[in-house]
Amino acid sequence: MASPYQFTPRARLLDFMRQAGNPSLINLAAGLPSVECVPKAALKRAFDAAFSEEPDVALGYHTPDGDYGLRQQIAARFARRGISVTPEEMVITTGCTQALHGMIRLLAEPGEVVACEAPAYYATLEMLGDSGVRILPLPVRDPRGVDLDLVATLFERFRPKLFVICATLSNPSGATMPNEARCALVDICRKTDTHLLEDDIYGELSEIDGLRPIRSYDDGSIVSYVMSFSKTVAPGIRVGVCAPGRNTERFAQLKCQQDMHSATLCEVAFRKYLEGAHLDSHLLYLKELNRQRRQMAREIIEKYFPEGTSIWIPAGGFLLWVEVPQPIDIEVAYQAALLKNVAFSRGKAFFTTPDAKVSSMRINCSCPTANQLVQGLETLGKILRESL
Repeated sequence: MASPYQFTPRARLLDFMRQAGNPSLINLAAGLPSVECVPKAALKRAFDAAFSEEPDVALGYHTPDGDYGLRQQIAARFARRGISVTPEEMVITTGCTQALHGMIRLLAEPGEVVACEAPAYYATLEMLGDSGVRILPLPVRDPRGVDLDLVATLFERFRPKLFVICATLSNPSGATMPNEARCALVDICRKTDTHLLEDDIYGELSEIDGLRPIRSYDDGSIVSYVMSFSKTVAPGIRVGVCAPGRNTERFAQLKCQQDMHSATLCEVAFRKYLEGAHLDSHLLYLKELNRQRRQMAREIIEKYFPEGTSIWIPAGGFLLWVEVPQPIDIEVAYQAALLKNVAFSRGKAFFTTPDAKVSSMRINCSCPTANQLVQGLETLGKILRESL
C-alpha cells in the first residue's frame, strides 16, 4: 500500500488552453463542448435584455458573492437535484476552475494529505501539485468509480484532510458513482474527518435518471460543491458556482481578494437566460447530440483502432477514455498525430506517477465537427496501427 507523496504535475492547463485556440487542429483533446451546441440566439437575447433593462447594474461593480437573482435561480435548480443551498450559501465564480482553486487553497495546507481519483482532471492535479500537498491517488478501475472498501481502508490509515472527486462523468474516465455509493462515501468522510470537495461540472449532462450530487447527502458540514455552466451552455460566459458549506465567508473573502467579483454583465445576462426557462430544453438537445457523437466515435474507434483497444462508455457527456494495446508508445503517436494536425489528450496527464497508463488517451467527441471527428479518429487509428 503506497504512502501519500508530493508530486510534480505532468501537464499544464495553460498549454491545453493555448492548443484549444489553434484553428488548424482537429482538436480531440480539449474538454470543451462544440460551438455548435451553444444556444447563441437565446444568449444574445439575454445579453440584449441585460443591456436594455439593467445597464447600470450589468456594467457596474457589485457584490463578490455574485448577482443575487442569479443565485436564486441556481438555488432553485439545485433544489430539483436534492441540494438544499440558499442564495446566501453560494458564491458565483469565474468558471469552475476558480472555485476549485479557491477551495483547495482554503482546505489543504502544504504537506497535508489530499486524496483524488486516478485518473483525475489534469488541472486539478496541477492545483494540488502546486499547493505542496501529499497526494493519495485512488484508482478508478470500473465505470462506477473508486472502490469504497479501498477508500475506507486508506482514509482510516492516512486520514486525508481533503478528497477531491468528480463523481458524475469523472474527467477523464467517465465513471459515475451510483447513489448508494455516494451516501456511503459521505459516511466514510465523516468518520475520518475528511472534507469532500465535489466537482460536479458534468452533473447536468448525466443520462442516469435520479442521480443525486454527493452534496445532497450532506448539509455542507463535510461536502463543499462546485460546478459551472461551461459544459452545458457556453464556456465563454465563465459562470461557475461554489457552495463552500461551512467555509462560505472565507471563500467569499478569498474570491474578493482575487478578482473583486466575476463579470457583472455575464452574471446578469445569464440570470436572464435562466429566467427564460431555456436550459432544460437545451439540455435535452445536448444530451441527444452527445449520445450521437459518442456512438459515432465508438464505431470509428472499433473500426480503425488496433485490435485490443478498449473504450470506457460513459452514461453521458462527450469524453471517451480509450486504452490501446501495448507496446504502442502514446507519446510517439501523439507527436505523429500533431504532424497531421490532430490533437488528443495523452493519458499520462491525468496521473501523478511517471509510468502510469502510458497507453491511454482521452478523446473529445463534441468539440470537433462531425466530419472532423471522422477524419481525426481515422487518422489517429492509422497512426496507432502503424505503431504496432
